[in-house]
Amino acid sequence: MKKKSRAVSILLTVILFLLAIAFLAPLLWMVSSSLKSSMQVFEQPFRWIADRFRFDNYLAVWMAEEIPFWRLFGNSLLIAVVGVSGQLLIGSLAAYAFAKIEFLGKNLIFMIFMVTMMIPVQTMIIPRYVLFSTLNIYNTLWCIILPHFFNITTIFLLRQFYMALPDELVDAARVDGAGHFRIWWQVMMPLTKNGMISAAILAFINCWNEYLNPLIFISNQKLYTVSLGIRWYLHDIAQEYNLMMAAAASAVFPIIVVYVLAQKYFEEGIASGGVKG
Repeated sequence: MKKKSRAVSILLTVILFLLAIAFLAPLLWMVSSSLKSSMQVFEQPFRWIADRFRFDNYLAVWMAEEIPFWRLFGNSLLIAVVGVSGQLLIGSLAAYAFAKIEFLGKNLIFMIFMVTMMIPVQTMIIPRYVLFSTLNIYNTLWCIILPHFFNITTIFLLRQFYMALPDELVDAARVDGAGHFRIWWQVMMPLTKNGMISAAILAFINCWNEYLNPLIFISNQKLYTVSLGIRWYLHDIAQEYNLMMAAAASAVFPIIVVYVLAQKYFEEGIASGGVKG
C-alpha cells in the first residue's frame, strides 16, 4: 500500500509539473522574445536563449518618441492607485452596511447588486459614453477611474469577512457611544486586513489590465494605458514582435511584484473569505 501510494504521489507530481510548464511556456516565450532581434523571434529552429540578449528592446519601448512606455506606465499606475483606493473605501463601507446594519430592504438591495454582476460590460458602453460626455470627463483618465470605485465583487468579498466577525463587537462599541462610521474605521476594518489586501490585489489587477474602456473612451495618445500601448505595437506597420514582447513583459512585471509581496495575505484572505455567508 505504501509503495502504491508513493507511486501515485510521484505520478501526480509529474503531471502537475508538466501542467505548470505548459502554463508558464507562453510567459517564458514572451520574455525570451523580448530579448531577441525582430528576425530571431520566429527563426527556425527555435531557440529559447538568443546568442545575445538585446536589452535595448526595453530601452526602445520605454523611450519611444511617439508613445513612450514610461508615460503609459504612469497613466496605468495612476488609474490603479486611485481606482483601488476608491474601490476599497466605497466597497468596505457598503460591505459593512450589508453585513452589520439592519435596514429595510437590505437583502433585496444586495440581491439586486449581485444580479448586476451578470450584466455584460459591453451593454454599458453607450450609457457610460452618454454619462461621461454629460459630465465632461470623456477622453480623460477619470472616465476610466470612476467606474472602478463601484465594484460588486469587492463588496461581496468584504461582506463575507464582516459577517464572519461577531456582532458582539458592534454592540460593545455602540454601548461605548461609537457610531457606525467609527465602528467601521476603528473596530471592524482593522480585523479584515487579509480581506482588504485580497480585494486590493484583485482590484489592482483589474485596473491595471483594463482594456475595453480605455480603447473606447480614450483617444488622446498621451492618456494611453499599457494595454493600449501593447495594442499600438500590435497594429504597427513594422510588426516588431520583439518590441511588443518587451512592452508586454514590462506590463506584466508590476502584477507579479504585487502578488509576490502580498501572496501570504491573499491566500489567507481568499481561504477565510467563505467562512460565513
